[in-house]
Amino acid sequence: MNNKSYIVFPLRRIAAAVYDIFLLLGVWFLVGSIGVWINGGIIENKFIGPILVLISTWAFYIYFWTHGGKTLGMAVWNFEIYSLDNKKIGFKKASIRFAFNLITVLLCGLPLILIYLTEKSLSLSDYLSKTSYRKI
Repeated sequence: MNNKSYIVFPLRRIAAAVYDIFLLLGVWFLVGSIGVWINGGIIENKFIGPILVLISTWAFYIYFWTHGGKTLGMAVWNFEIYSLDNKKIGFKKASIRFAFNLITVLLCGLPLILIYLTEKSLSLSDYLSKTSYRKI
């Protein structure tokens, strides 16, 4: 496999994320259904739903990034995550990446502008998690 960094511009990242959102919808429905079933059909705390969505989304990305380096959306768009120090991406780096990707979503993709401004074309989550993309 080629270890050379592969610049994945915002449109490709967003397209892969949209693909993954459709997969996550199924995960969210499953987790929500199990949560409602366990509680006997009644959810009394309004924060249970968002917490279940956040935890299941985190688990989805952590699993796929640490076991193969890519989600299905990333595989469709022919790129994967790798560590800048050429080690396997672990739980810590994947969690940091997830947290800063969440911030990127909350800021409407604004931190992706760093791709155009940095020498190595890294986004905020790439830089802080010490990861990047490579072509499959």
